[in-house]
Amino acid sequence: MTDDWTYVDTGAPDQDLMKRARTVAQEYEPLITDSEFDNALNPETLHLYVEDGITTDEGRFDITWTDKHYYRYHYTEGGLTGTHGDAVPSCIKVTAVRLVTLAVLQLWRDAVDAGDPTHLQQPNPP
Repeated sequence: MTDDWTYVDTGAPDQDLMKRARTVAQEYEPLITDSEFDNALNPETLHLYVEDGITTDEGRFDITWTDKHYYRYHYTEGGLTGTHGDAVPSCIKVTAVRLVTLAVLQLWRDAVDAGDPTHLQQPNPP
């Protein structure tokens, strides 16, 4: 997957795929406190809120899946934004919604446990 959504036709946001990601996340991660779409009529991003963070007491995942199966999981908390604020290609080599969501959540858990945001993007993800 490329990280440059400006130059590549990634497709349109797919609400059903984002709902599937939300379901998987809520089943797997008990620290998810809430979720919402950025726009009820034309959703482009799903926000998942967590009650723990890497450097703060709470965080948020911004998730987009498209009808061409491109995805973006962006994590933020306070001043921390993902991996240094820039989009990077995913270290996760699968593209199934369930597997990507579980891997992202495991990477996040590893980062929370270590107190180190670099764990969000590692060469050998779970």
